Amino acid sequence: MHSEVAAIIPAAGAGRRFGRAHKPFIAIDGVPLLAHTLGALQRSPSIRWIVLVVRSEDRAKASALLRRYRITKALAPCLGGPSRAESVARGFAALPKEAQWVLIHDGARPCVRSRLITQAIQAARRYGAVACGLPAALTVKAVDQHQEVRLTLDREHLWFVQTPQVFRRDWFTQALARADHALDQFPDDAAILESAGFPVRMISGDPLNLKVTTKEDLLLAETILCVRGSRLKVQGKSLEPRT
Repeated sequence: MHSEVAAIIPAAGAGRRFGRAHKPFIAIDGVPLLAHTLGALQRSPSIRWIVLVVRSEDRAKASALLRRYRITKALAPCLGGPSRAESVARGFAALPKEAQWVLIHDGARPCVRSRLITQAIQAARRYGAVACGLPAALTVKAVDQHQEVRLTLDREHLWFVQTPQVFRRDWFTQALARADHALDQFPDDAAILESAGFPVRMISGDPLNLKVTTKEDLLLAETILCVRGSRLKVQGKSLEPRT
C-alpha cells in the first residue's frame, strides 16, 4: 500500500456547457458524477488522502456528498481559484505534511479505474513525475485564426493527455514556487513541472477514461459505468465495481 499518496481532485470549474446544472453534481445512473470519481479513489488502496477542490457556493453540497457516499479518505473540501492550476495549488497547500506523493485527477473523469491509478503511482515512483495519456491516432494540424493550415504535426511524437498525473511532492513544491503568479498559463499540471525543468514521463492511459465536457460525454460515461457495474456505497449498501 502506498500510504503516503494524496489525491487532489479539482472540481471548481464553471462547466458552462451544461447550462444551469453544475457538472460535478449531475447524476450518472442516479449518482453525482463527482461521487463516481471520488469513489474510484476511495476504493484504491494506493490512496491515503483525498483533497477535493470546489467553488465556494458548492462547499456545503460537496461536504454532504462526501458524507452520503462515505468518502472517508477525504479531508474538508477547500476552495478553488480563478484557474485550474490555481485550484490545484490551493489543494496542494491543504495536503497533510506526511504526504510524499501527489496524484491529481480531474473531477470530471468518473470512469478512471483502480488499475490505472496503481500503474500511475508505480511509474511515478520510478520516474518522479508521470502523466497518463494516449498516443495520437489521428493526424493533427495547426491552423491560424482563419482556420487555414499552417503546420501538419508529426503524430508519432504526440500524445493526448489525461489524468491521473502523479508527482513527487518536493518536485511539485519547487515547480509551483518557480511558476510564481503565472499559474493560469499552464494547460495541465504536468506543464508546471516541465516549465521548471523536471522530466515528466508519459505512460499509457485508458481510452475509456474520458473527461465529461459535453452532454454527449455524459451519455458515454453512463454507458461505461453501467457496463462495468460500478456502484457506490449509499446508506450501508454497496456493490464493488469490476476492475
